[in-house]
Amino acid sequence: MKEITVTEPAFVTRFSCSGSACRDHCCKGWKITLDKTTVKKYLASKDATIRTIAQDHIILLKKNNSHWGEIKLPSALGNCPYLDEDRLCRVQKTLGAKALSHTCSSFPRAHHTYKNEVRNSLSLACPEVTSRILNDPDAMALSEKTIIQQTFNTAPLFPAQQKLLNLFCLSLINHANSSTEAALYALIKFVMYAQKFAKIDDVALGELEQVYAALLEQLQTGVLAQELMNIAPDSKVKTSLVLQMQNYFRSLPLNRGSVILDHYIQCLLRVLTAEEGVSMEQKVSDIESSLARCLQADEQQKNWAFRNLILY
Repeated sequence: MKEITVTEPAFVTRFSCSGSACRDHCCKGWKITLDKTTVKKYLASKDATIRTIAQDHIILLKKNNSHWGEIKLPSALGNCPYLDEDRLCRVQKTLGAKALSHTCSSFPRAHHTYKNEVRNSLSLACPEVTSRILNDPDAMALSEKTIIQQTFNTAPLFPAQQKLLNLFCLSLINHANSSTEAALYALIKFVMYAQKFAKIDDVALGELEQVYAALLEQLQTGVLAQELMNIAPDSKVKTSLVLQMQNYFRSLPLNRGSVILDHYIQCLLRVLTAEEGVSMEQKVSDIESSLARCLQADEQQKNWAFRNLILY
């Protein structure tokens, strides 16, 4: 028997789907694959609605037992035909959670599997997940448990060097007692220094440990916060980055998040173009000032939304 360490943040442990109360829903824009057993279950269901939808909307592919069919959506971003008027899944309501496809039962869960450990997470594509990360102060608090299974996982070990680097980075952010921005600045400095090494071996780790200790001291004494304040802002560079970001996101192929993402890009464009006689650089600066006020209020209330987002 083998011991497997399972690590997950608090927001994973506490997560539960908000169902019809969700501001969005995840039953759209998927390629929903069905295994052979699930296809047969839907086609032979005693529930007439489940059976009829299956007959009309399941495409039989028979690639293999795990990919026997797919749900046909009305369009690339269309809703699943099993979504009912309450924005709930007819399959789960009628047949139970065990009848869901792997696609539907796994989202928004994500598992990073290594030989002797598993790291659990959840996707920010789910509004409920994002809400928990932004609103729960200890959402990113890690917990570990050990499970016993017959064999090790068929995956490589998580390299000890990478694990130590990860701990260095987490520690820098978690020491952000007064300024998350300063902690992010320390993290950027640390990562840039780490990138100088062709490989992370024991020699590199020894040097990086010294850099980490120096950055941590500068963070705790306020040196980095002051250094960050002394950096002269370049509004033109920031404006250029904002415009490039918009162009990048608009160039992406359509996916489940395209409609929401485009909504916020349009909001940003309206802000940048709404007022005549004010330069775009000034508007970007105004947006940045608003963000700074939000972050300050967040930190004063000890919610640490920005910190949690970086830790994620």
